[in-house]
Amino acid sequence: MMKFLLSALLLAASTAVQAAYPLGTMTCDDIATFASEAMSWRKEGQTREQALAALEKRTYNDPVEKKNLAAIVDLVFGPYGRNWTVESAGNVMRTDCMAGR
Repeated sequence: MMKFLLSALLLAASTAVQAAYPLGTMTCDDIATFASEAMSWRKEGQTREQALAALEKRTYNDPVEKKNLAAIVDLVFGPYGRNWTVESAGNVMRTDCMAGR
């Protein structure tokens, strides 16, 4: 009985940690891929407003996905994005996602 309770407690704790950064059906690799895509839009000269309009045309499996992608657009088109390349934007977002930020 004690083993069962310990297992249940560990499972609940790991689930709580994962819930700190809700991704919907997206993975950290999906987040990274989108960050690189958004950075390519910036490098091509698109505006933040154009990038956000592109988000409106996407379909989402979970409402949190649109929220997460909009946050990435804000980062990419904000001051941080000035120092990123297409590749580094994806790497930064993947690392942050995996760290639960």
